[in-house]
Amino acid sequence: MDLLPEVLIPLVIIGGLVYMFMRQNRERAGNAPLRDEIAARVCFETTLNRASFLGTGGFRGTRGVWIRLRGPKRLIVGTDAFMVSAPQALSEFVFRGSESSIAFGQVVNPDDCIMITGQAGGRQVQLAITGGNLPDIWQALAGTGAAFVLRVVNSESFIRTHPRHGVVTK
Repeated sequence: MDLLPEVLIPLVIIGGLVYMFMRQNRERAGNAPLRDEIAARVCFETTLNRASFLGTGGFRGTRGVWIRLRGPKRLIVGTDAFMVSAPQALSEFVFRGSESSIAFGQVVNPDDCIMITGQAGGRQVQLAITGGNLPDIWQALAGTGAAFVLRVVNSESFIRTHPRHGVVTK
């Protein structure tokens, strides 16, 4: 009975690390065709000053909390998809332009940022990015077919607009 904590705790920690590693590899494998397509047709590439994603729950009560990506971040835009990668944070978000939306907002910090909402890795993701050249970033993202959203002040109130489809509430 005394061995139980000495054996169980390391096994739980190792199991958790193995699960996280397997999940990340599964997401990378699922995104590989889209990542390759983006790399083959790069239209725009830049470093990002700041990138945060909206937590959806899990450990430490991260639901509704903006979590900042650490380390250097890059935005790579292809003809109809784009990717935000933060290798140091072991994070990569790959979006298809037609399945995502973009908006200007001030949700994360008082400065302007571009809010990206869409499917990445099989789950709904919200990202907020800032860079020195937001108008160029906006144009590149819009070129992928992402739907336009009116200015966002609160991340829970989105009103999507699309040039061909008009106004759609989300």
